[in-house]
Amino acid sequence: MDNEIKDTKKEENSAEMTPTTTDAAEPTTDMADSKKSKKAKKKKKKSGWFYKITIMLLIAIMAFSAYKIITILYEYHVGTSEYEQVQEIAGTQSADKAKTYSGKVDFTALQKKYKNVKAWLYSKDTPINYPVAQANDNQYYLYRMINGDWNGKGTLFIDYRCEKPFNEFNTIIYGHRMRDGSMFHSLINYRKISYFNKHKKLVLTTPDAVYDVYVFGVVTIPASSDKYKYSFSGESDKQAYLDWIKSKSEIDTGVSATTDDKIVMLSTCTYEFDNARLVVYGKLVKRSDSSNKSTSDSSSDTAGSETSSCTPAYG
Repeated sequence: MDNEIKDTKKEENSAEMTPTTTDAAEPTTDMADSKKSKKAKKKKKKSGWFYKITIMLLIAIMAFSAYKIITILYEYHVGTSEYEQVQEIAGTQSADKAKTYSGKVDFTALQKKYKNVKAWLYSKDTPINYPVAQANDNQYYLYRMINGDWNGKGTLFIDYRCEKPFNEFNTIIYGHRMRDGSMFHSLINYRKISYFNKHKKLVLTTPDAVYDVYVFGVVTIPASSDKYKYSFSGESDKQAYLDWIKSKSEIDTGVSATTDDKIVMLSTCTYEFDNARLVVYGKLVKRSDSSNKSTSDSSSDTAGSETSSCTPAYG
């Protein structure tokens, strides 16, 4: 009996000292959970930093974009204000509100302040009501206003290689196509016959004469095109040039030009392909009162007739 009791106590003591399988596994599980928890915290921390950096970058991009937009809008405002002042000096500020435009420009006052002014270009019911200048190169007025201040609007300018603007067969005038609709932006509309029918002519005024500019061709060419001609060998060369304009014109204007005419090439940017340029061709018809005096700008757009140039390309 005593032996049996002793054996029973040994078994009980042995059972108490031997850990169960469940108890032995608990520390391992706790360690694994701890590792997972640490990894999760690290991952969460990394995600937090990534999120913060992303937000900061987005804020920086938005701030920079806002700055650029404000800068551009301010630049437009400065350019518009400057040209409104120039219109006041020239005496053309009321032209946009008037039913008729006389073509009269005060070149004495203009050239006293802006020595490089050669002409004034006006187009009814459009923003085109600007001075036309000429410098010693084709870069100066690219991003400078008529007063010489830097501005993206630039200035309408004649190619510097034109020695006798508007007295040679072909004179080129360059101008930017601004997103606010100013400068030469409205020329793009000449691709539509409906627009042409309402704007068949522009008015060009020089210190010596007033011209109606009758549009007779609209073409798209590369900036490097050899059609930016500045010399012609003779009548046949001029005729070939006029024939090319007629064959390539994007609208049929019904207006013709001859080798005896003086023509202008109004060039601006377009985006059908890299470095594309839109060119609107017009022929100059001197008004009967050819001096720069107040004359009537008749609403009639019937073309008249009358009995070298420049290089690319600006937009």
